[in-house]
Amino acid sequence: MPEITALQTARLDLAQTLNYDTAALKEAKEFTGDDVFKTRLLIQQYSRVYSETEIVARTIKAVQNSVEVLSVINTEGE
Repeated sequence: MPEITALQTARLDLAQTLNYDTAALKEAKEFTGDDVFKTRLLIQQYSRVYSETEIVARTIKAVQNSVEVLSVINTEGE
């Protein structure tokens, strides 16, 4: 039996974090694509969003926060 990949593990973790809400997962997938780092970052940011209570809105806010973090990370050292 093939072993589960890092990407599959990250996707399962994301689905669990988003309570298997398919609309939220679609929003998340648009941001993460097949990037494990972005998926892990989004999970972490999702847990930090307190201003939204609805899952899709909270996911969108977490994506926005993740984009901001990535812009800082990617510009360090320039």
